[in-house]
Amino acid sequence: MSRPSGNLYHPINKHPEAIYSGFSWPNLFFGFFWFLYKSMWGWAMISVLAAWGTIGISNLFFPFFANQLHQKHLLKSGYLGSENED
Repeated sequence: MSRPSGNLYHPINKHPEAIYSGFSWPNLFFGFFWFLYKSMWGWAMISVLAAWGTIGISNLFFPFFANQLHQKHLLKSGYLGSENED
């Protein structure tokens, strides 16, 4: 089950982006569309190829680590851990 684990903040306008930990129900139901919505293009492509290669079974595994992948993607994109960081 997903539980809120805080916010990351956009480096320019300080807009908060909620981050979660645990199982991602939206990723389970929407599959690679969830990755596209979160602008994680590489993972969307990996998800599509894995689903195609495993006849969709891989879509049952991605939700277990999708929230962690999203958090890493935001940090790599320059998001900050607090509003006051420069």
